[in-house]
Amino acid sequence: MPRRFRLFGAFGVLLIVTMLMRSSQNMAQTTFSLLGSDLLGLHATVIGVLAAVTSVVAILTMVTISGRVPARLSQRALVVGIAAMGISFPLIGEARSLWLLTVGLVVLGFGGGLAFPTLITAAGAMADEAASPGARDRPIALVGVALSVSLATGPFLETGVLAATGANLRATFLAFSLLPVAAVAILLLARRPGRRAQRAPDRADEDVLAQGSGPTDTHAGAPIEDPVTPVARPLLAAEPTTGEVVAVRVPEANHRPKVSVRKSLADRNFRLALTGELIYAAPFAAIVVFGALLARHEYGLSPAATEVAFGVFFVISFVVRAVLVWQSPIRHKLALFRVAAILTLVGLAVVATGHSFAVLLVAMALLGVPHGLTFPLTMGLVAEGRHRDELASINAHLSASVQAVNLALPLLLGFGIDEIGYRPMFLLLLVPVAGAAVAQLLIARSRTAPEPLLAS
Repeated sequence: MPRRFRLFGAFGVLLIVTMLMRSSQNMAQTTFSLLGSDLLGLHATVIGVLAAVTSVVAILTMVTISGRVPARLSQRALVVGIAAMGISFPLIGEARSLWLLTVGLVVLGFGGGLAFPTLITAAGAMADEAASPGARDRPIALVGVALSVSLATGPFLETGVLAATGANLRATFLAFSLLPVAAVAILLLARRPGRRAQRAPDRADEDVLAQGSGPTDTHAGAPIEDPVTPVARPLLAAEPTTGEVVAVRVPEANHRPKVSVRKSLADRNFRLALTGELIYAAPFAAIVVFGALLARHEYGLSPAATEVAFGVFFVISFVVRAVLVWQSPIRHKLALFRVAAILTLVGLAVVATGHSFAVLLVAMALLGVPHGLTFPLTMGLVAEGRHRDELASINAHLSASVQAVNLALPLLLGFGIDEIGYRPMFLLLLVPVAGAAVAQLLIARSRTAPEPLLAS
């Protein structure tokens, strides 16, 4: 089979696994607060602490494991991460005590911290190293669409499960544990034909491998081990005369070192991406951790109606990401970030002041637009102009930086909700959103920083 088709198949598997993983992860993140409140009688402050613990575990996993996984072990790391998420669902669903619920959320944080950066790195490595600026926008945006599809369909699937089980939250967690199990099965099954293909390469591939193994080999990049996670030994590159995707052996000495945290922060695009993530960090934490409780206590909605509101949020996000894929490469990234900031401010004001189900749906639709924009824009920014060997570490740095901020947010939100209520707390979120937007604008206009590698 030509390697171009293998690469296409590998990306298809990657998208399917992404959808299964993210839809189940999002269910746990948005529903555990209802389980803790309704079945265990936990206050908002305790729920905030639990969410923070999950973030701590995810951060430690990203910093100590995800960015250090050798390329040859990347698929195994992905399988372990998704399997850990699958184990966490019955632990959370069957928790009869705060202790067991904490254990389940710790396992969930570990699995997400290991699996998510690996998926993003695999997507960014799809583009050829010599490709023009913006070439990585499309595969990253496609992963964003896969994430949005899973997030958009997940709440409606959860609504169906709740209806079938009489709004049984414990049964919902057990049902959703099947999704990561399916993702792991797909990964393992897809790996087997990839190994057979490596053991029996076609004649053209053998010629290229022979030519690329000598001292004149000058290509460098993140290689591909199997059809699932394109981040291991042989590099896929475009053959200069035909454009066919071929394998090239790369000497280890040609691999570039990982990017340190200090060097990441010194990069202008990284700082723009980080402030872009911070624009939406607080609102997203509030929606994910406390959105269901807000809908229950302030809008009087049932769990099923709450999931409909989440469905609207993620459907709008999906539409936005689909448009970004259609328009890739994404130009004017910074202008789109300004649109995201404005809509975030408006959406927060509406959700904090509204009272009817229809108004909540409008607010969730408004907030869904910046959710759809933020991920593809930030991932495209940090990948722009980067060597593929650097993607694992720089993606881990960005994810860990955002998780570090998210560590404090659930604690502050939970304490604030217990003290002043849901509506005033959501209004206070306007302050960090505006602050992050101003910080990004200042970085973009800085004359001392190098010029960005994108049109703005």
